[in-house]
Amino acid sequence: MASPSLVDVDFAEGIATVTLNRPEKLNAVTLESLSAVRDALVDLPEDEIGGLVITGAGDVTCAGMDREIVADPAYDETYADEIGSLTAEIYEFLVSRPYPTAVAARGALIGIGFILSLRCDFLVLGEETKLALPEVQFGIAPTESIPYLEAVAGTRVAKEIALTGEPVAPERARELGIANRVVPNDEVEAGARKLVGKIAENDADAVRKLKSATSSPE
Repeated sequence: MASPSLVDVDFAEGIATVTLNRPEKLNAVTLESLSAVRDALVDLPEDEIGGLVITGAGDVTCAGMDREIVADPAYDETYADEIGSLTAEIYEFLVSRPYPTAVAARGALIGIGFILSLRCDFLVLGEETKLALPEVQFGIAPTESIPYLEAVAGTRVAKEIALTGEPVAPERARELGIANRVVPNDEVEAGARKLVGKIAENDADAVRKLKSATSSPE
């Protein structure tokens, strides 16, 4: 199981909750924490899970990639390949789950956190959450995220979000279909677990078939 200093895993009523646990750094992601997330997900006991919620400890769910990484002028040479490999494993895991998956976000869901939510079925946002994809401002082009953003929000909105790097207000994110629910900040995990848990009460085979019937970008 992944190191509890970086990722916590909890099970309750068939729902697994994976929590980024670096609150003193606003759960900014490093190579080590990405590895911990990957390990936590692949170690989940598949036959015991009816749903998955990903969130973060503290007031901010995920402030994106650690600033020391994204601001490094040698990002492409130093980090890009390893980050790409780790995130590819995480994203492939999430999009291939037969059970419902969700991100519960409060405070901020930036960059890689936002991208990760696009690979999940649902997103529940706190009403004061900053949602943004600012990589372009650091000279980074996460092109693999665009088809997923475009699939939920449309081409012009995806371009606006990706090319400006400016935040999207929670209610606008809900109106655009990026988020499913906007709730008080202290209710995001409960709201996500309730949504996922309600789906998990349905026939698992029917849920799997319905999920596979919805198109995911290649």
